[in-house]
Amino acid sequence: MKVLVTGGSGYIGTHLIESLISQGHIVHALVRTPSRATHLIKPGIDIFNGDFTDISAVMKAMSGCKQVYHMGGCASVWERDPRVYYTINVEGTRNVLDAAIHHKVEKVVFTSTAGVLGPSISGVVHESKSRDIDFFNEYESSKAHAESLVKSYVTDFGLDAVIVSPTRVYGPYIAGQPGSITLIISKFIQGKWRFIPGDGTKIGNYVFVDDVVSGHLLAMLNGQPGGTYILGGDNYTYNEFFATLKEVSGSDYFLIKMPVFIQKLFAHIVLFFARLRGVTPAVTIKWIRRGNYHWEVCVDKAKNNLGYSVTPLKVGLKKTVTWAEKSSKGAT
Repeated sequence: MKVLVTGGSGYIGTHLIESLISQGHIVHALVRTPSRATHLIKPGIDIFNGDFTDISAVMKAMSGCKQVYHMGGCASVWERDPRVYYTINVEGTRNVLDAAIHHKVEKVVFTSTAGVLGPSISGVVHESKSRDIDFFNEYESSKAHAESLVKSYVTDFGLDAVIVSPTRVYGPYIAGQPGSITLIISKFIQGKWRFIPGDGTKIGNYVFVDDVVSGHLLAMLNGQPGGTYILGGDNYTYNEFFATLKEVSGSDYFLIKMPVFIQKLFAHIVLFFARLRGVTPAVTIKWIRRGNYHWEVCVDKAKNNLGYSVTPLKVGLKKTVTWAEKSSKGAT
């Protein structure tokens, strides 16, 4: 079967493509920057140069495909022009949905983010829980808009489309920009990460990359039209996360707890110099604010309706540490 994947040169997309090829599918990969997708040049993949904000490129790449995984999007922490998030995440998604209608594809899986559902202020977050607080940044709000768009195509045009919402993804990466948690793990075992955000008591949800890939495949197989499914893992505080990381890695580096006001000061400095140099800052105030809340989620819906399962944090961290150590030795 021919399957289109947008965002296939990214962290999760690369893993998904590997799984699809192993199942015997022919993958159409829509790639905006060919120089960053040389790892995709292999049997089972047809590469289409273009951007999903260009409807003609999407139409061409989707031709002959029965299934679509729309994983591409703008997830950067900062854009000089915030409208970029809506151009890519909303209007780009509209192009994919229009092409799917035109080509009469069997099903679309749209990758959103659990960030759309908001922090767990009034209780553990699940798919039907109302958001307690306004969006922290343009990435969240644009993804929420895109989700509404997907659901409108289900009700208005009868498109079979499903939404999946990963939490904090970590694990080995093949190519693309790895998730921030994976970078933290890699830096920690090298002795280059020395702080815990805030007082370490804020809860986050950590999901192993293989589970996210499996969740996408299961959503394509079992997801209901218009349904949203959180693809998460275990809920841990920062203190618990780093204690587990120390245990599985055998490294017991001293970690400093960084108060939020210091994090914000650091973000201001980073943004100032990033603007001077014309580069993207590593962190912004808007993203720092997110870290001052609990992000505890429930994945029962995905488990019960999709057949989704979770890799325990200790197991996933062990696999990630083993990979990171091998990668570090290979780079020396």
